[in-house]
Amino acid sequence: MIIVDYRTDKLGYIRSYLSPIVHPIIKLVDTPSQISQWVSSLLQSSSDILEENIAIKRDSTLLRAKLLKYEALEKENTRLRAVLASSFELGEQFIVASLINVNLDPNSHRIIADKGSRFNLFKGQAVINTKGIIGQITRVLPFSSEVMLITDLNHAIPIEINRTGLRTIAVGTGVFNQLTLPYLPRNTDIKPGDLLTTSGLGGRYPKGYPVATISTLSTSPGQAFIEARAQTAVQTEHIHELLMVWSDKQPIPLIPVLEQQPTKASINQTETATEPE
Repeated sequence: MIIVDYRTDKLGYIRSYLSPIVHPIIKLVDTPSQISQWVSSLLQSSSDILEENIAIKRDSTLLRAKLLKYEALEKENTRLRAVLASSFELGEQFIVASLINVNLDPNSHRIIADKGSRFNLFKGQAVINTKGIIGQITRVLPFSSEVMLITDLNHAIPIEINRTGLRTIAVGTGVFNQLTLPYLPRNTDIKPGDLLTTSGLGGRYPKGYPVATISTLSTSPGQAFIEARAQTAVQTEHIHELLMVWSDKQPIPLIPVLEQQPTKASINQTETATEPE
């Protein structure tokens, strides 16, 4: 029958009769193969979707990270604009520096700035920001400088009570954002909330910059001085940019000019200048 069916068409009618019976059997036999192909395509689609989902999450994470960076840059740009805007109102020459390190020693309040002797910075130079006085430079290297904060135990700054004009000294307490005024007599006209500014005495800090605000006042029986504490205008933990200042005014000496003894050279120059021609 196989040979006859292969050689001739004599058995074609039998094939047509048997086709409805054989077709379901062929479908049943082919079902496992179709199920296998369907499961394989389903798994492949799930794998592709999973990989695509992972790629989308990765891209989303990268975009979020970049967005955070852009937000940080925007805030930094805002701070720099505030520094530049205030610098035109200061009346002194300045250079902007950034904070690169903080000394974690609780007994030494010092920070490191990213500008040094290459920018003509010098030891004792005043350092401020848009809020007020930060401190002074204590060490200068070619590419960096060390700044002692006004809260350091070894730091003292001549200040003036803005409301009354009284001049005194503010000393670092070793506690961040706090100063003490140890030389105030009991009858001093001072009260909480008084603004303290630089007095300009000594010539290290230019006159008129905010230093701190009086926070607490107390007196003890038998003591001749008030125990006064002040909150610094600059919050140490918020320092990002710094202004190194060159004053455009002559320093105010601690010793009055009339009390200074004239030198021999100055006497000779005076006599030469006053001799008649």
